[in-house]
Amino acid sequence: MRLVLAALIPLLTLALPSLAAAQSAPTHSAMTYDPSRNVFTMAPTIDKVTPGVVSISTVETEAGDGSTIGGIGSGVIIDAIAGLVLTNNHVIKDAKSITVILSDKRRYRATIRGQDPETDLALLEIEGTNLTALNVAASDDVKVGDLVIAVGNPFGLTHSVSTGIVSAIGRTDDNPLGYSDLIQTDAAINPGNSGGALVNSAGDLIGINSALISKESGGGGIGFAIPAHTFRAVSAQLQVYGEVTRGSLGVLITPVTQDAQARLNLPHLNGAHIVEVTKNGTASVAGLQVDDVVTWFGGREIGNSSDLRYAVGLVRPNSAAKLTYFRDGITSEMDIIVREKGYLSTASIDVAEENLSETTPGN
Repeated sequence: MRLVLAALIPLLTLALPSLAAAQSAPTHSAMTYDPSRNVFTMAPTIDKVTPGVVSISTVETEAGDGSTIGGIGSGVIIDAIAGLVLTNNHVIKDAKSITVILSDKRRYRATIRGQDPETDLALLEIEGTNLTALNVAASDDVKVGDLVIAVGNPFGLTHSVSTGIVSAIGRTDDNPLGYSDLIQTDAAINPGNSGGALVNSAGDLIGINSALISKESGGGGIGFAIPAHTFRAVSAQLQVYGEVTRGSLGVLITPVTQDAQARLNLPHLNGAHIVEVTKNGTASVAGLQVDDVVTWFGGREIGNSSDLRYAVGLVRPNSAAKLTYFRDGITSEMDIIVREKGYLSTASIDVAEENLSETTPGN
């Protein structure tokens, strides 16, 4: 399977609702009926979104004859006052100069405010005026089947718009970027749309388009976007510190197996099973023990061990987070201070023999 960094959601044939249904649809729906032209349209939502999406042009090398080699990508304005633009790190990581082009064709030289290769996010700053920022979705309640709209710069075709649906959420095992909890969309993704906006039917930003499974592998139509709860946490650190520092719990964790479920009398297979606790580490000091199963962390449900590693990685060291765990038939909650010391690892399980077959160091 070939994995490609880029992003665009292609056009998708939509089953149009009846006229009566369209006219009675909520006002925030992306699909509306325009009686003056007798057509269904997404134009009002797209008009709202497009000014907040930018094209990015980079120069990586300059030859002696004056020619240049560079790349193209997309970005999203997340703070109009400060001139902050969020994009993928791979769009700008080798750039010697970065130009941001707005939907009204204004061009600005951008500076890098901060980079986080692990989540493939970067924050740029431009000195523009009268900018329009996209509204970031306040809720992470994204559901499979939600209509999504993508705006970006595929193959240099500036501010192209396309549609699709959410195909899956919380993608981890098939994660092409090496970190978890991606939004999967049924859309194919094309070079140049990396860093572009994935919005819901209300025009709220829910994801940053980032990667695809290449059609050469037979996986056309499978694209991935970084969800809002990730880019909110990362961009906040990049804006203040210019980098992301990640915390640790100081534990070794595995998925919950059926044998562990039976032995520990667990109600389900969800959660991160603690199989080792570092002495004097974050978890040890907080009172967590071997065979505790973490089910919630930082307001997010923990479905498996990768979820916990990811959630802890978004918390800056010396910050507090709520943690819910299951022990001896009882669910308990605690406030835990995430520390930089210690380690957070995951172990893969051979389910047939239930042996720790491999460990992956954490942050």
